[in-house]
Amino acid sequence: MTDIRLIAFDLDGTLLTEKKVLTPRTRDILEYASKKGIELLATTGRALVGIPDSVKVLTGAHYALTSNGAGVYRRAANKDSLPDNWKGLITEDAKKGLPSFELDVDTGYELLKENLMDKDLTLSLMKELMELDVMPDPFIDGGCYMVAQKSYLVDRMAVSDSMKDYIRSSRTLIDDMETFLSDKRVQKITINFASDESGHRIDLDKVNAILEKYPGFVAVTGGIRNIEVSDRLATKGDAMLDLADKLGITSDEIVAFGDSENDITMLRAAGLGVAMENSLDITKKAADDTTLSNDDDGVAVYLEKLLGL
Repeated sequence: MTDIRLIAFDLDGTLLTEKKVLTPRTRDILEYASKKGIELLATTGRALVGIPDSVKVLTGAHYALTSNGAGVYRRAANKDSLPDNWKGLITEDAKKGLPSFELDVDTGYELLKENLMDKDLTLSLMKELMELDVMPDPFIDGGCYMVAQKSYLVDRMAVSDSMKDYIRSSRTLIDDMETFLSDKRVQKITINFASDESGHRIDLDKVNAILEKYPGFVAVTGGIRNIEVSDRLATKGDAMLDLADKLGITSDEIVAFGDSENDITMLRAAGLGVAMENSLDITKKAADDTTLSNDDDGVAVYLEKLLGL
């Protein structure tokens, strides 16, 4: 491919380990790339509030693509306001196997672009989903919200404790979803599932049947066997190319890393799309190449070779 000018990366299942850690090796290669003038772009299904500080403070990460492309932000903070030892703090967290998203760093972001879901259809969809034993959490203005009465279902999810901790820490609990959404517009809805004793996602078939009634929305799977719903025009691939165009970067100058269905548009849009070893089969088929798993520093290993290190 031509010279790399942008590295796009998913977070869960891709850049971060299963314990939600950005390892020193991966961080160092990204910092090396940024010193070469390469833009770093987190492209995640998470809301802005869910992006770890360890990713937000990467030198070349001036932008963040969130909610599967429904919300694009630009970092506005002055790096001089960051603690002098922030890299050391993150490294120590990584060595301990701790997630590095609680440094209390105020990076400051401004919204560049939103692709919002239709308000009336969103209210209708949420009303139906709230009747089931699932957690439909709306992402709004960079935050994510959960009805308090649904929060007990997190313990019944078939995911790692680190993922459960992330979900709890990133959600703001509310009392009544319909009242809360009455004057708001939604970027994305993440539907998480509790599992029964056999590991089957409870009410999955009912959710899929409901979603079929809303052709204006697109539903894809994320890294934890959830379902993520957004406006049909909101995709990682389109948002990435739109931002790249504004930065004067062509698709041939982009390398992208991902593992889930919500990464497929991004992998196809990039000049070089790379799937993780732990990726879904459909994601691997959409990619140009593969690398090691997220727990084996797959992003770092691939970039080291690509950048000639």
